[in-house]
Amino acid sequence: MIYHSRFCEIGGVETFLYNFVINLWEYYDITILYDTGHFTQMRRIAPYVTLEHYDKSKKYECDIFIRNSVWGNVPINVVSRDNRYLEMRHANYKYLKDNKILEAQYKPFFRTNEVIGCGYFVSKMSNKVLKDNPTTIQNILAPTKKTNKVLHLISCTRIDPDKGGWRMARLCEMLREAGIKFDWKIFTNGIHAVEGEEIQYYEPRFDIFDYLADADYTVLLSDVEGLPYTVQESIQYKTPCIVTDIEGCTELIKDGVNGYVVPLDMKFNVKKLLKIPVLKDYDNHAKEKWLDYLGGGKYMKKAEKKEELKLIKMEAIATDEYDRYGEIIKLTPKNNKLLGWIIEGDTLEVTPELAEDLEKRNLAKRIDG
Repeated sequence: MIYHSRFCEIGGVETFLYNFVINLWEYYDITILYDTGHFTQMRRIAPYVTLEHYDKSKKYECDIFIRNSVWGNVPINVVSRDNRYLEMRHANYKYLKDNKILEAQYKPFFRTNEVIGCGYFVSKMSNKVLKDNPTTIQNILAPTKKTNKVLHLISCTRIDPDKGGWRMARLCEMLREAGIKFDWKIFTNGIHAVEGEEIQYYEPRFDIFDYLADADYTVLLSDVEGLPYTVQESIQYKTPCIVTDIEGCTELIKDGVNGYVVPLDMKFNVKKLLKIPVLKDYDNHAKEKWLDYLGGGKYMKKAEKKEELKLIKMEAIATDEYDRYGEIIKLTPKNNKLLGWIIEGDTLEVTPELAEDLEKRNLAKRIDG
């Protein structure tokens, strides 16, 4: 028989009780006495035990009695035939004492002759405060269950009618109906047309690539697109995409290869999304093509042009153009564009035109002749 005063909707003590019961119900007939209880906790434990509302006026008998709650009633009307009265320890009792919580909740049970701490730290703190020398048995765990994939989705789009808001809502329904768990981050400045506990809305942001790379899929279910950046950036970061069967999207996504192409009416087997494609590196070489197009193939990085420009080395020298600290001179070319704030003695590399201007104004002298 176990006394558990209050079944909270969520809590570690309730988890212990449930795990204890489902591990041991095949070995013991278990009755749980309670004062109050949240229906969700009581409903899940009910198949394994006898649940009974605690009655102070009734006499209870059992072989072993376990007091799982040290608050609530003190069930003095429970008798153990084997004289085994166990009391559980679940908390940091020093913290409870220091914050004057222990005195308000803990009601000693005079028959307790065995104390169990759910962890070594808990036992240590219980013994420090209550001098009860607990036996330590770490938290009992539920049997390991087979787990299923949780899909992590992301969208970076307005949710306007032409962006397929209704399709996004339909995809949520299909995943739920198929029993596929998911979470969906939606970055948008538009209306929130998709709702559900799985949906999280975010303001638009530029540093989105960590989120893209972390997702299983990027979702874009539009009526029409040109060449969507969100899809290109996703496959650049090796994140497959779920897109509608429209030109522009199908230019980038090949069904089953780097994502999935779904029909506009959303009639497809949603379970195929559990097979997540593995993407290779992607580069459309657009940068090279632009450079080739604009420069006729004759381009190079600016850093590679220094020798071609024949830059002249100069050293900044003292001048009347001090700043208010009297330490830094300001160099300004003829076009009055600020070159920068330069400390006396700094080495500069400038064009011949600028070198001539700086020499005339006695702001710098040539180093390499």
